[in-house]
Amino acid sequence: MLFASVNLIDMEDVVIDWVVDNEMGGNSDSWEDNEWGFYEELSFKVVNESIFDDVDETGVQTNISKGNEHFDKFLNYSLDKSDAFFDENGTEIEKQEYEVQVKGSESCVISISECHPEM
Repeated sequence: MLFASVNLIDMEDVVIDWVVDNEMGGNSDSWEDNEWGFYEELSFKVVNESIFDDVDETGVQTNISKGNEHFDKFLNYSLDKSDAFFDENGTEIEKQEYEVQVKGSESCVISISECHPEM
């Protein structure tokens, strides 16, 4: 599953809460029971490694500042693939609101996070 945020410093708790609430029926033990975890790198990097030179990869999320020359590629990827979107407060927002906030900001950071249960 893929998640995107605008100006959210740390996505980890927000994403875990979303997955628990929306995929696990609120059972917080299911995250560990089903061996969910974050990808250290986005799967998008496998076929686009060259655009990852000037991004911040934390092991939980990839942060891309609006000044990045490949920003639009990351934005389009997040718009096309994300299951949920969050604002700077960690509140879930609609895809259209995410796009408006990103495009309306002169300097923002989008963050993309990917997690799945162990296969």
